[in-house]
Amino acid sequence: MRLQQDGPTLWAVATARHPLRDQFEAGRRREAFISFLAGAGSGIIAFDTWVSPWAGIPGGLAMGALAGGLVYGYETLMWRRNHGR
Repeated sequence: MRLQQDGPTLWAVATARHPLRDQFEAGRRREAFISFLAGAGSGIIAFDTWVSPWAGIPGGLAMGALAGGLVYGYETLMWRRNHGR
């Protein structure tokens, strides 16, 4: 016969995520996306103006990806520095 447990199991405790971590994950993705949009917009204008009209969209998307990646990486680094994994 199996005994009924009153509290959470060890597996549930070990794999539980803190609400602050969930809030941070959502914020990190949102900030990286907004940075991507700003970087892409300015990159399109800069590449179209100074490089070539044909390089506007690809250059802008590359700049947006760079900006979003930098923000995502920085936020990850700061979280791990202050809170651990």
